[in-house]
Amino acid sequence: MMGMLVDMVVAILAVALVGVSYLAYRKSHMRAALYLALAFILFALKKVVEISAEGGAIERDIGLIVDFLEVLVLLLFLMAIWRR
Repeated sequence: MMGMLVDMVVAILAVALVGVSYLAYRKSHMRAALYLALAFILFALKKVVEISAEGGAIERDIGLIVDFLEVLVLLLFLMAIWRR
């Protein structure tokens, strides 16, 4: 129960970071901020998938999906750093 609560807080923080990154992109038009916003969207999606699996809404093995989303998030972080 506590783990799911922590996952929900992490997902909410990720969504908040999407908003901050998007506002930074709108103000500066830097692609790095856009890459960060996309990375945080994918991170929030990853957390939603994990929470759904823990809650029983998804009955399949989500390991491959979660791993793929993690790789995408890391690639977007790398692109944000590299493009800056």
